[in-house]
Amino acid sequence: MATAGSGRATTAGRMLDLLRTQGTLSRVELAERTGLTPATITNTVRRLIDAGLVHEIGRGHQRGRGQPRRLLELDPRAWHAVGIQVDRTTTTIVVLDFAGTRIADASLRGSGGSGPEATVAALVENVTALLQRNGIAHDRVLGTGLVTHGPQDRERGVLLTAQPDPAWLEFPLTRTLADRLGIPVLLENDATAAAFGEQWAGSVPTDTFGLVYMASGIGGGVVVDGESYRGRASNAVEIGHIALGGGLAPCLCGNRGCAQAEAGPRAVIEGALADPALAVRLGIRGDPDDTLADFERLARAWRTGDRDATQLLERSAQWIGRAAVTLVNLFDLDTVVLAGPAFATAGPLYRRHVAAELEQRALSRALSRPGVHLATNVETAAAIGGALHVLRTMPVDVRRPPRAAEIGSG
Repeated sequence: MATAGSGRATTAGRMLDLLRTQGTLSRVELAERTGLTPATITNTVRRLIDAGLVHEIGRGHQRGRGQPRRLLELDPRAWHAVGIQVDRTTTTIVVLDFAGTRIADASLRGSGGSGPEATVAALVENVTALLQRNGIAHDRVLGTGLVTHGPQDRERGVLLTAQPDPAWLEFPLTRTLADRLGIPVLLENDATAAAFGEQWAGSVPTDTFGLVYMASGIGGGVVVDGESYRGRASNAVEIGHIALGGGLAPCLCGNRGCAQAEAGPRAVIEGALADPALAVRLGIRGDPDDTLADFERLARAWRTGDRDATQLLERSAQWIGRAAVTLVNLFDLDTVVLAGPAFATAGPLYRRHVAAELEQRALSRALSRPGVHLATNVETAAAIGGALHVLRTMPVDVRRPPRAAEIGSG
């Protein structure tokens, strides 16, 4: 298959992608969907079977005369992939089998209270334990997709930001984690991974859509004709740092009025802390490393009809709706997906207000009514996307089973 991150799908890669999304297909169906010749399909399928990646599972329904077509599917036990989403306040780990099915997951505290060295140590401990509990050997794991906020240098595997503290700036994340875990590591942006995860494991009704990702910060992603839009250096669609009209709040990026500064979970919590009685009543603590926990308290209060909590969340949702309008107008989209742990409880409120902003302000509204959807895996979409990225881009010579040392570290 293609080298990790190359963006070029080989013949074998296209077939594996189709089988991963469709479940079972015949050789004839693979030829129809890829446009490749029957001979090319036959030769490639033979190599995939010999490599233990695909097997035949029987025959489908007969069409007209002749023998029923033999069906193919991925061998889910052939390989596994790990996805890790690291945020300042939360960390999510998932393990997928070769067919893309989630077979294990775990949650732990985020990176905010620890430096990169301690964070990597915790990741190694938890990933190792998760694999052991599920009987998965390290040498049957293709790789790990490490998903974080940006900006990033994916080629070097480092963050280009001093958040959550200066020790993270250009720390060799992927190399350190790969060396200690013994598994190759690819770095990916959280919003891009969430968009990829939702495209492959969710129920988005189109292959072109925008995504707003909200954890402790806000990010964005765009999928065009089934492929993630990356820009020059894979740091595209930073919707959290779009300056919105009327906004004055200072942002970590150095600008004012950015969507993240005006509407992100931290901004919502600061609004609650400005009313001491409200903060006490809802148990809002204000520790930056507990931002999502505090945000969840507000979301639960909204669920029970608390007016003050509702006002804070609605203001945030309206601002994010404005950012979504910019996203839709820039890329000519008619579908937006909301993903990320901050939408776990308050997602319906945000979906309603984002949809209202798009219906009033999106340039394309006269042509088609913009659709807003909550991600199928709203809390884990990014981690799932990280693992799927590994499965989809693994550079495997299909003539024989690969060894871990042959897989690129991204």
